[in-house]
Amino acid sequence: DFTPFLRATHQHALAADSAPGGQPAHTHAGRGPSLVCKHWLRGLCKKGAHCEFLHEYNLRKMPECNFFTRNGYCSNGEECLYLHIDPQSKLPPCPHYDMGFCPLGPACAKKHVRRALCLFYLAGFCPAGRDCRDGAHPRWKKDLERPKLKVEVQREEEELKRQEELERQAAGLHEPQRDMRDDRGGFGDRGDRRHGHGGRGGGGAGGGKWRD
Repeated sequence: DFTPFLRATHQHALAADSAPGGQPAHTHAGRGPSLVCKHWLRGLCKKGAHCEFLHEYNLRKMPECNFFTRNGYCSNGEECLYLHIDPQSKLPPCPHYDMGFCPLGPACAKKHVRRALCLFYLAGFCPAGRDCRDGAHPRWKKDLERPKLKVEVQREEEELKRQEELERQAAGLHEPQRDMRDDRGGFGDRGDRRHGHGGRGGGGAGGGKWRD
């Protein structure tokens, strides 16, 4: 049985109730969360049982691959554990295009879907109403919001993600100092710096203090 070797060496076939950092899983009462916690997967989640995301391996509920979302491809390909979702499939339809014309054209941040129009509706009346299957019944709405460029929406989304990450980091920094020293996984390479793998002069001013 190679399972113990694979778990220890390559982190394959890990139990569903443990993360690479050794953090235990927790269960939620009631409906519960729908996605696996991406920080727990890296052993960095500070919320423990209070986290609003799942702390267990569940391939059907893995979070979305940020690299694929930003770049349109992922270097891990089919071996990536995170979800690869076509960004176009998540875009809402553009109301301006649905009414006949969008001034931004292909640069619009929303989806432009070509629809065949109902000839009866164009003539003034369709007897099938909402149940019509002969074509779309566009509605000419007033006071529509100004259409946004793709780059505008991308900047807004990146800023939102940056704020969420800063809030999560700030929540971790408010923990007791003893816990911060013991939990190396939660602070990336800070533990490496203490042991001479980074920082000033290969260990910082307190090199002797952290000597093994």
